[in-house]
Amino acid sequence: MLRIAPFKPDVDYVVPIEIDGEINARDFSNVLSKMEEQLAKHDKLRLYIDIKSLGGMSASTVFNELKDAIKHWERFDKLAVVSDVEGIRTATTVIDKLSPNTECETFRAADRDSAQAWVA
Repeated sequence: MLRIAPFKPDVDYVVPIEIDGEINARDFSNVLSKMEEQLAKHDKLRLYIDIKSLGGMSASTVFNELKDAIKHWERFDKLAVVSDVEGIRTATTVIDKLSPNTECETFRAADRDSAQAWVA
């Protein structure tokens, strides 16, 4: 499941995403719709991604859906990733190096509150 997660109601420039298990095209569509809605209101957005668990997802789903999200990457100035999975933490470090205009930080699951405070 990929969904818009609960977040501080007065912080609408943060797109809070939760990943827990398998992701499908409808999940991507719902999240991208919310991003488009927020991009219409703000020049810059911030992403908060909480990865609780990872499940299967077809390569075609990933490719087709990510191409829509990536076209707006320059409009994100902060990315907070919450995960205890080392591979995810490493990938975030790579994203930080490849995206000089986006400040990226990883946080452990126990530090969700710190992640939310940092990204907001």
